[in-house]
Amino acid sequence: MQSLTEQQKEQKERSIGTVPFDKQTKGTGFSERLKKMIGNKSGRAFAKEVGISYSTLHNYLTNVSSPTLDNLIALAEATGVDMKWLATGEEPTTNENFIEKAFQRAGQLLQEGISMINGYPSINVSAGFGSFNEGVTQPEGQEPYSDALLASLGVKASNCGVFWANGTSMAPTIADNDQMLVDFSKNEVKGDNKIYLVQNGESVWVKRVKVKWEGVELISDNKEEFEPITISKEDAQNLQIIGQVVHIGHSLI
Repeated sequence: MQSLTEQQKEQKERSIGTVPFDKQTKGTGFSERLKKMIGNKSGRAFAKEVGISYSTLHNYLTNVSSPTLDNLIALAEATGVDMKWLATGEEPTTNENFIEKAFQRAGQLLQEGISMINGYPSINVSAGFGSFNEGVTQPEGQEPYSDALLASLGVKASNCGVFWANGTSMAPTIADNDQMLVDFSKNEVKGDNKIYLVQNGESVWVKRVKVKWEGVELISDNKEEFEPITISKEDAQNLQIIGQVVHIGHSLI
């Protein structure tokens, strides 16, 4: 039988979808990109992780064949790389990259599960000497929290609210404008090391609470600048524990 020319071989390979990527595409060869994706893992472990056979992976690495569309998608999804880059070696544009990451994050959030928790941005929670509020009790929006995070904290979304700190008396634990997740069901003081939202009249503080025989002390973490607030036993009758701060979200700007 007459042997095929190189051109005939390539045409045949293209017709069955097995032409090596380095003959089809731009940039670094497909096998080299694949090696970067594998990293320090063994080939067999990587193939199992992707869901393809080791022999198939070996063919890709040695440029014997290129992946089918299904396997290309499986490789990209298993490693989190851009499929265009994987197939062609071309980096996605900034906009394409942004959109892809946005979709990936949206899918991740949907997979994780998200709960929307009532937020109270107008309530002035003082991490300082005190504040004045005009009785805002209704939520003014909602904030998303991962169900996995809530489960790890041992709290229920229906028992929680989101508040924002104002001041530096709880620094470095809580910074000015930090977002605080408060569990309303934990409204009894248990131990000196927990942080609570407390209300006395129109003032709302975020403090550590120490119950003493002669009254209550509201203690700041920034002890150098803020002395404990002492509330007499008589006045403490009007002190309300709104809930325990169970999570703090720090702003990076």
